[in-house]
Amino acid sequence: MVNLPAPFSNCGATFWIKREDCNSGLAFGGNKVRKLEYVIPDALQHGADTLVTTGGLQSNHMRQTAAAAARYGLKVIVLTPHDVVPSEDSEYRKLGNIQVTDLISVEYFAGATEKQAIDELRAQGRKRYYIPPGASTNPFEQEKAMGIYFDTIIMPCASGSTLGGAIAGLKAIEKRGPAEPRKTRRLIGVMAKTEPVIELRDTVLKIARTAAEKIGLLADDIAESDILLDDRFHGGAYGHLDAYTAKCIKQLATLEGIIMGPVYTGKTLAGMIGMASNEEFSKTSNILLVHTGGQTALSAYPTLR
Repeated sequence: MVNLPAPFSNCGATFWIKREDCNSGLAFGGNKVRKLEYVIPDALQHGADTLVTTGGLQSNHMRQTAAAAARYGLKVIVLTPHDVVPSEDSEYRKLGNIQVTDLISVEYFAGATEKQAIDELRAQGRKRYYIPPGASTNPFEQEKAMGIYFDTIIMPCASGSTLGGAIAGLKAIEKRGPAEPRKTRRLIGVMAKTEPVIELRDTVLKIARTAAEKIGLLADDIAESDILLDDRFHGGAYGHLDAYTAKCIKQLATLEGIIMGPVYTGKTLAGMIGMASNEEFSKTSNILLVHTGGQTALSAYPTLR
């Protein structure tokens, strides 16, 4: 947990960053490790020897899945990554997370569907375990220990799994906490891609309700009003590094020495700075930005300096 005295102190609110990018020694860490803590044991319990997954070309999820699998002696099959980013840079297809997953020795099934890959693995006698893209953080224990109440928590949102899981966890804390009146808390997902807000809200709601049932809550404990999404800072397209996001990443790196990723966390940072500039936080607010990692993709964006 890192306090940010700059560049936001002039707006009155207090800003913090939860460093999920430093949460493990697995291939640069990141928030996906939180879900893999549950996914990997389940795969082992089912006797799997091979994990199958997919994601974007510079997927942090694929990198962290490959690293966790290596730790437990599992093989990883990556279906052909989705190339949805309109990048002309050759580095985008060779460096960043692609380079890291290659170092970990993942196997790529080029042009294969999930069914084709599973059929091929079955024919080889391998026991597969499928992990969907965007495998779904825990600032609240630290919040209690520090004696600080974060009234606004800001995190990236693309597949919806991180935000959905956090909403369910927050709801569990509220339900099981003390009976006295609770302070208002906002959990805001800064969208990292262009998609109708209503569609992504439905996805997050479904994920949050599924997660709620797994931790002893009712699906109906999660209301649509719990899903707060901001679509102003996606930069025009998923994976596209716009000038404003690049400026915010550079600003934080220069002032604090903290590096954000170009796909998710940079846009979340841009959102927080934009909201602060628009005076959308009260002067007594404690704001927490969840840094989910993703700096490994920086080398795939050679113009960011």
